[in-house]
Amino acid sequence: MVEVTDWRKAFRTTTLVCAAIIASLFLYALIVEILRSRLGFFSGLARPSQARPLLFIFYGLAIVAVLLTRILNRSLMKGMESDPLEERILRLSRASVITAVLAELPALVGFVLFLLIGSSRDFYLLWFGSLVLEFIFFPRLRTWQQILGEQLPGESG
Repeated sequence: MVEVTDWRKAFRTTTLVCAAIIASLFLYALIVEILRSRLGFFSGLARPSQARPLLFIFYGLAIVAVLLTRILNRSLMKGMESDPLEERILRLSRASVITAVLAELPALVGFVLFLLIGSSRDFYLLWFGSLVLEFIFFPRLRTWQQILGEQLPGESG
């Protein structure tokens, strides 16, 4: 039987992993700002004629990442009711980390786009989208309690 402290420990570990992923978003922004300040006007590594098609491709990838984040989060959480408590804890933790990684993808796409065409505006638009997704899908204690609640010893709703 899983003790209350075991699922709370899993929750804390999952929260730390997700927080580290969010910290990586700020690392991307720091690198962009360092490149901008050191290089002055950074026009990117791609030719200017390639900029427009790259914008469409990378924004399309970011939109796919957003949709994939929502779809996978729902599918990873589906059907948990019949699972034993240990399996629910594992699935919740796995779903939270996978969702956080997927939510980071728009910022990563924006970072690569910045390196290719030098547009910090596009980087920050995609970076902000990732930050919003991370906030929406960040693991919350209340949600974990609701999902695990009826099987937890010593917990009252």
